[in-house]
Amino acid sequence: MKEFTISQDEQGIWIVTSERIPGFAARGKTPEEALEKMKQAFRMYYPCGECRDG
Repeated sequence: MKEFTISQDEQGIWIVTSERIPGFAARGKTPEEALEKMKQAFRMYYPCGECRDG
């Protein structure tokens, strides 16, 4: 399974989604910022550490 999908919207905002957290999208000014926000969401969604290194 693909872990993340990264795209850019019409306003230039970067969006990261993952099938592992349905309905959640992290946004950022850069792809790196959006990806970091997604990683933070993973740490909250999977507190047991399943995705801590992802």
